[in-house]
Amino acid sequence: MRTFSQYNYEEPGEPLGIEALAANLRKNNIACRLFDRERDSLEAVADAVIAYQPSLLGLSVLLEDNAFDACKLLLKIRRKRNTPCVVGGLFITTDYDKARALFPKDCRLVAGEGETALLKICSEISGVRYPDMDRPYLMPEEWSWLYRPDLQYYLDMGAPISMKSSRGCHGQCSFCVTPSLPNGQNKWLGRKIVDVAEEMEYLSKNYYPPAFNFIDDDFGPLSRLVELTDELKKRNVQCAISLQLRANAVYHTPNYEQIMRNLKENGVYFVFIGLESLNKETLAYFNKRMDPGKALQVVQTIRDCGIAVNAGYILWHALSTVESVKKEAVMLHDAGLFTAKTCISNMGIFPGCQLHKELGNKHYAMPLDYFFSKIKAANAPLYDTWLISALKIPRYYAIAYLKPDRGLQDKISTIEKELERVNELSFQLLMDYENADSKEIDKTAADVKERLREISSAFDRAP
Repeated sequence: MRTFSQYNYEEPGEPLGIEALAANLRKNNIACRLFDRERDSLEAVADAVIAYQPSLLGLSVLLEDNAFDACKLLLKIRRKRNTPCVVGGLFITTDYDKARALFPKDCRLVAGEGETALLKICSEISGVRYPDMDRPYLMPEEWSWLYRPDLQYYLDMGAPISMKSSRGCHGQCSFCVTPSLPNGQNKWLGRKIVDVAEEMEYLSKNYYPPAFNFIDDDFGPLSRLVELTDELKKRNVQCAISLQLRANAVYHTPNYEQIMRNLKENGVYFVFIGLESLNKETLAYFNKRMDPGKALQVVQTIRDCGIAVNAGYILWHALSTVESVKKEAVMLHDAGLFTAKTCISNMGIFPGCQLHKELGNKHYAMPLDYFFSKIKAANAPLYDTWLISALKIPRYYAIAYLKPDRGLQDKISTIEKELERVNELSFQLLMDYENADSKEIDKTAADVKERLREISSAFDRAP
């Protein structure tokens, strides 16, 4: 079961974690069902689980907030069926002691990926001996294709087809949990591209639109992406690809401009790049090895190639001042990267990351909490509007790429212009909060939402 977090905004996406676990169980002939609290109510999930009569409950807990939902769900199920329970997920991995205090003592807690641990627990319960695993995790060549019986449901919500081609990251950012994951899971490991392409070929034949989003923290070098698009071309697979690239992996690649143009022709339509900061002192604090000037050039070059770019940024953090926030906002605005999301992008310290360890038991607080909260409240209508488009636009880009149509391309341009209105007003709000016009903000947000609804219908009708 994927549990629910009230702090996560509603984003149409599959429960990849439990789909990976279920795939490994089914590979070993263990029957299982998936339940998703992000799509169904507490009562509906509890009733469905009780009706299924499982011999083992598995709860996936991403954040501490998910743990409270998981406990409610477990209590409701156990009132009618006292079934053994195992709990895993990032919260268990990074804050085991707190998790242990929250869950009943008879619940097994599993840190890390969970595939091998879950098999061992199933072996104990069933008495069936499954293959011994010396490692606490599976290598990429042992990963099964995700078990995704409800994929069409998530696609109907507007989600692309999620893909996983690697684990770990080449970076060592101090705010990220990945470098501190245990048992070697912090190391970058990638699947064979042939296997990735084979899975994409199958999905392309069975689902529409064949738009794929790689959820890897770090897809890897550009050469790996070139290898994938070449393999898809051999298989005559026409699809649209979005993914996350590291800026320094791009600008360290010779002739990356021409490579990106070729990638655009071969299906890459959307790229996310985590800039995080354009301030050298802040980058050092984040332990992020990146040349900000070269990173901005990468963003511009990718755009010039006709590929849409979204840049991640942490505008508010422990070193922020009013002056630094506004200065960096201007830099982002001049580069065409400031959005209503950037306006309120702040850094949370997650258990397990380097910064959390350095703080020890101290409470992390931004020095600008009051100012930030005021900006966030005033920006809320603009962010809400931006979010609606952010969830849908990648799919629209993919449809426009797969179905060359001047009308759809014009509608993409219109959406971008409407978002420019939202982002520009958000920028003005940040730069001159005292004189912000709340009526203008509300009216602009409402106008753009209505315009986006009108445009969306054209893409929803696209075959």
